[in-house]
Amino acid sequence: MTESLKRLIKLQEIDTQLMEIEEQKGDLPSAVERLAHDADQLLENLTEKGARSEEIEKETRLLQGKLEETREQLKRYQEQLLLVSTNRAYDALTSEIDNAKSTLDDGEFHLLELNEESQRLIDEIKADELEMERKRDELQVQQKLLERTISATEAEASALQDARKELIANIEPKYLTTYERIRSARDGIAVAELSRGACGVCFNRVPPQQQVEIRAMDRIITCESCGVILHMEND
Repeated sequence: MTESLKRLIKLQEIDTQLMEIEEQKGDLPSAVERLAHDADQLLENLTEKGARSEEIEKETRLLQGKLEETREQLKRYQEQLLLVSTNRAYDALTSEIDNAKSTLDDGEFHLLELNEESQRLIDEIKADELEMERKRDELQVQQKLLERTISATEAEASALQDARKELIANIEPKYLTTYERIRSARDGIAVAELSRGACGVCFNRVPPQQQVEIRAMDRIITCESCGVILHMEND
């Protein structure tokens, strides 16, 4: 058991060093991921707005053509109105003129709406393009910082990972399972020193008899408060 506990202590030292290397990256990985997501979202928005702009342009051309035809019809109706000789014909032309005018009013109002939407999209597209350029520039900076950080610690991290693999190959599975379970529940800390009679993680006092048992190192003893494996200082 003594050797197994010593190996767990060494494993914790390696894992702590690996965590410190990971901490050097800070929030760079999440920042890079967030900026990449934002840039992708902006690109998606630009694609959608560009497609809508094309639809508006096509709809505007069709509507302008329809309005021009309606104006020509209205002009003909108004000319024919001067030539009718019966009330029935006059009423029929008047109805057609009213319908044409209504069509023109509705069409011109819709044309105005399309023009306003088109201008709004133009403004939004310009703003999104500028924002996407800013996001991409920032993303490039953050990526370079992350790459430099990774490069600076790559050799050390690789050596630690190799040492970790070699070490865990010599730890009994039941002890390794206990270690990993505690580590996952305690933010990476599974083994801690007993410092001045207290747990080095939660700082709760450990009973004197249990301290004696911890010093003996003949079995795994965990803190009754936080559950980490305890060992004596300088072991």
